[in-house]
Amino acid sequence: MDNGEKKLSSLFDGRTIFNIPEYQRAYAWSEVQLREFLDDLNNQKLNRSYFLGTVLFEEKGLEGNYEIIDIVDGQQRLTTIIIFMSHLITRLRELSSTDEEEENLDLLYETYVKHRKQYKLRALEEDNDFFHSYILESKDGESFIRTPSQRRLYEAKAFFSKNLENLSKDQLNVLKSKVDEFSRVLVYSVKDTAEATLIFETTNDRGKGLTNLEKIKSFLMYKSYIASDESPERLLKTIRTRFSDIYKEYEQFNGKIEEDSILQYHFICHERWSSKEYQQHVQETKNYVNNLITTGNNTEALKYIGEYTHQLKETFYTVHEIFQSNSRYVRELFILNRLGNFWPLLIKSYKLDQTEGKVNFEKIAKLLSIYSFRVYAIKQSRGNTGQSKLLNLANDFNGNFDDLFFTLESLIKEYCNEKSFKENLLHPDLYNWINKKDLNYFFWKYENYLRKNIQPKTSSMSEAELTNNNSKLKLSIEHIACQNPRKLIVNQTDILPEIDEEFKEKYLHSLGNLTIDPISANSSKNNLDFESKNNGYFLKAPFKTQNELEDYLDNNKWTANSIIDRQVKLINFALEEWALESSK
Repeated sequence: MDNGEKKLSSLFDGRTIFNIPEYQRAYAWSEVQLREFLDDLNNQKLNRSYFLGTVLFEEKGLEGNYEIIDIVDGQQRLTTIIIFMSHLITRLRELSSTDEEEENLDLLYETYVKHRKQYKLRALEEDNDFFHSYILESKDGESFIRTPSQRRLYEAKAFFSKNLENLSKDQLNVLKSKVDEFSRVLVYSVKDTAEATLIFETTNDRGKGLTNLEKIKSFLMYKSYIASDESPERLLKTIRTRFSDIYKEYEQFNGKIEEDSILQYHFICHERWSSKEYQQHVQETKNYVNNLITTGNNTEALKYIGEYTHQLKETFYTVHEIFQSNSRYVRELFILNRLGNFWPLLIKSYKLDQTEGKVNFEKIAKLLSIYSFRVYAIKQSRGNTGQSKLLNLANDFNGNFDDLFFTLESLIKEYCNEKSFKENLLHPDLYNWINKKDLNYFFWKYENYLRKNIQPKTSSMSEAELTNNNSKLKLSIEHIACQNPRKLIVNQTDILPEIDEEFKEKYLHSLGNLTIDPISANSSKNNLDFESKNNGYFLKAPFKTQNELEDYLDNNKWTANSIIDRQVKLINFALEEWALESSK
């Protein structure tokens, strides 16, 4: 294929099959990029050239009568163009009225979508059949989606179908002309993998839109090419395969964590830094490799690149394993949702734990969940409290778990010791002091403690029940004695204590006057007095946390003493549940 600026139609014309190689990431465009693509087309003046950017190809030779071209750079744009043209052609067929129009659409279809029996684009192996069967054909494939990239492909199809369905034939033909007649691309086509690597690094790393992971991949491949005395093909293939595995692994994360965050955590765990170099981790990695090469240490540079890519692949695998973990304390860390400072320690300790069942890792997760709840949730310390020490711990950790256990316990004691933990739980305005999700977590833990220890024992309340966002099942925190009780006709009018200023200040929002409840149930009980709740609701409630409230009645009344007594039990539970081993 000739290099230089080409009309898009000439790029697709002929017996050419474009292939997305295994080392590329899967389809990644969302509605934001699709909208920009369509807006650019709509805003482009007819009869004016429209530049779609640069594409980089590696020529792979003939396969029968077809030339196979690997897309080194530009696959997201080319895939989107093919999806767009496929649905534009479908829509024009619905409106065509002459044989000549049908013949022209057949030629257009052969150019951009499928030439005889060969589709013009081969997607990644795991998505290819889905792409051909359900994106380029008219079949409905939503129930057959199996990967996040297939979901994005399907959403692209739906986006274009929706945005083209109400356009007139003239409007559709204008769009067709803008793409087929006036769109242009700048083509770099090479026959050598190393040369493709060189061009990609020098033309694209300085552009926009690449993630740090893509930048580091292209940089390392380029530097492997530069540092190799002999043919770099073997190392380049190894690097490509590793990044292919990384992309496939990351696809399974379903957006739970940014890939650039994992790259930074990897640097914190494994690379050389002394201050805050991890904030510029991509540049620091580049500087290190560049320094090795400029000082003539090519062999060491190649060794480093090999080790770096191997460890990075392991890091992505490890993060996936942690996400899939059924560890009680790992799950609780996700519930508390303050993982930024903890991820490097989780990654490093998981990698270095050689015990069956990852016993040491489990203990690390437990200590970090205690840290998260005591330091960040209850004491309300700033989010960067202990950050530098935690990150340094991850960087320095070499597998001595006993030392790590001791250091983490020491940090927890430093930032929120037993006395401070208790004092903060005793805060009279606890309801407004801490995050409601943290209160939900506290009472979820307490509920399961009661279910496990109080007859009749029942199965635990699940994580799914705690985190359910259904409007009827979502949990909330309810005051037992409400601030604005609605007056009801009852036998006694002194069921509740007087909600005076002293009660508001000392007891209303304190731990002992709070309980967990589904929002739907809460709304039906909102502002009812305690007697009505207890007799009408609480004894029939699904939660032991509510059912035990009767035990705290003071002469059949809910009083300040009731709140104090219940608070004592709740705090004793907390001191035991979030206790450190050295304190037991």
